[in-house]
Amino acid sequence: MCTTVYRGTDSRPGRGEQTIRQLTIVVTLMALLAACEAATPESIQNPASPTPVIKVAFVRDLSVPDADEHALPAMQAVRLAFETATLLDPTAAPIELEEFDLQQGTVELDEIDADPSYVGVIVAPGVDGDAAALDVDLPVVSLSGLGAGDGRQAWIRMVAPLVTVADALAARLRRSSVCIFSESPAPDPLFGLLAERLPGATARRVEPAHAADAAQRAGCETVIWAGGPDAGGEAAPEIRLAGLAFIGGDRLLDPDFLSTAGTAAEGSFALCACANVSTSTELSARRFIQDYQSEHGVAPGAYAVEGWDAAHVILRAVADGGVTRSVVASSLDALTEIEGLEGTHRFGADGEPLEPRALLRLYRVEGGRWVPAGWEET
Repeated sequence: MCTTVYRGTDSRPGRGEQTIRQLTIVVTLMALLAACEAATPESIQNPASPTPVIKVAFVRDLSVPDADEHALPAMQAVRLAFETATLLDPTAAPIELEEFDLQQGTVELDEIDADPSYVGVIVAPGVDGDAAALDVDLPVVSLSGLGAGDGRQAWIRMVAPLVTVADALAARLRRSSVCIFSESPAPDPLFGLLAERLPGATARRVEPAHAADAAQRAGCETVIWAGGPDAGGEAAPEIRLAGLAFIGGDRLLDPDFLSTAGTAAEGSFALCACANVSTSTELSARRFIQDYQSEHGVAPGAYAVEGWDAAHVILRAVADGGVTRSVVASSLDALTEIEGLEGTHRFGADGEPLEPRALLRLYRVEGGRWVPAGWEET
């Protein structure tokens, strides 16, 4: 703000002199006012519109054992994608990722439904999306093999359903003598799905330290571990020492399994609806790995690739001109395919992957780390 103050005097000049002085004052005031106008910041003359707040909810269920670490790589990749997009285009409205926990009940989830700045929800790996009871108008991108999108306007599943994982394992091991083990209570629905598909298998909840004895008494050649990573790491040494094959689902990819089992983890297998781009030569994949490692100090874990791709589904919708959930919903509703870090994902009209079996990846522990493997190695 520019202020001009004029102070008079006690002298009484003649009329001519007074007129000249008044003209001088007027000219001076006009010049000062012009200077003030020129100095006024453009932002004050034409205040810019406030940047809209765009939020995406990341929903986890921390009541499930190991759920925090199970979903962590995906959440870190989603956040990295949003932050990278802001760095690449500082003029774009930034997207804030907010975490929600189903364990806390529906009070917090009601906040998502009521706040229009939330334009979408990403469901974490291992979460039953149906249990979230989110408003049907909310666009949902699921990284979980559980739940369905029935009744939703916008629903995309980035991974194969868990039943596809169970079907693949059952088909491969149907002719083997199989034990399906888990600690009690079984933290993974994979236990029940496998027991249904392999009725001739021995399905039990066991103490991890006694898993090998139980498998040998049942005459099993292969143990499918459908439990958590820590318990699996406790069971693996004796099972491998007994010469039995050891295979599990995505929870074995948790770092806790490798740290707990140690060298006994060598040769173990895990089937996961998650990709690994560590050997990719694509520039986008190499940059993703580099940025993720630089940010978190470790290589991308299970579902990090899918988390990155899920974030870009949201980013694409926002870039198309949508900062409201209705526009994002329309974008997801019309989505038939995306180019992800590992290739093309195609979706049906119901938002489910058209080729879920093609999304499964088998991994094997070699040299203390998980590497891609083939079925012929089992």
